[in-house]
Amino acid sequence: MQGAGDAEVRDRYSSEVVAIASEHPELLARYNVLVLLQPEDSISAFSLDQIYTALSATPARERDVLLVLLSRGGIIEPAYQISKLCKAYAREQFVVAVAREAKSAATLIALGADEIHMGPLGQLGPIDPQLGGHPALGVTQALQTIASLSQKHPGSSEMFARYLRMALTVEQIGYCDRVSESAVQYAERLLSSKPSIKSKASQIARGLVYEYKDHGFVIDFDEAQKHLGDGWVRTSTAELQLAEQLYRHFDWINLFFGFHRSKRMMALGSVSKPVAIVFEKGAA
Repeated sequence: MQGAGDAEVRDRYSSEVVAIASEHPELLARYNVLVLLQPEDSISAFSLDQIYTALSATPARERDVLLVLLSRGGIIEPAYQISKLCKAYAREQFVVAVAREAKSAATLIALGADEIHMGPLGQLGPIDPQLGGHPALGVTQALQTIASLSQKHPGSSEMFARYLRMALTVEQIGYCDRVSESAVQYAERLLSSKPSIKSKASQIARGLVYEYKDHGFVIDFDEAQKHLGDGWVRTSTAELQLAEQLYRHFDWINLFFGFHRSKRMMALGSVSKPVAIVFEKGAA
């Protein structure tokens, strides 16, 4: 890692992922194992394309699908499609393994799984769509606060109005409400496919979008079981052991890129041929 170029490190990373996966032949026999490791990048249409490419490389429903997930969130539409795709390509079960964080849009992906495997440091999060890097619900709550302050202090209403005109457009304000309701609808559709919680799908979906006041709120194993049930959220499994190994390996290399080269890495696709991509820090 000290002397090699980025391409050599990426190739070495891919070969070592294959080696790690080969230590779990029973999982490889059962699952098409995928990784979506984007700790510093948002889930996007690019993520969707890479997952689709990996899934379509093998016949649909040949094996179950195991997705090792690491993400702080992103765009809800491709996240919803990733979840649906993984389920459609699975023979019987689509399983998500979360060694660390799978927040917001990544949580939406997990809601479409038949099982969510979480370690002691694993966490889901509120499904909180973003607007220009800011939580949509946070923008809505800020508008409510400004409206309340304007009522208490009528003389300041013009100042607040000028601030809003500079900060947000009318279209953006309307988008905040619509995108949050869209998140509820997507979550409800994924949850409704599960007979055991179909009657509570709407309640769970609204809770995951509106109940929590902070975008970064930690929904750990216990909290996830409270929402989703102990039959769905599992721990101490072979799938989680593999996810932990893949996470630690990826995190070490990404840490190296960050400190020594001011770069970041993401990894997407099948563990048999993961796509590792390196960006300059701050680059899109």
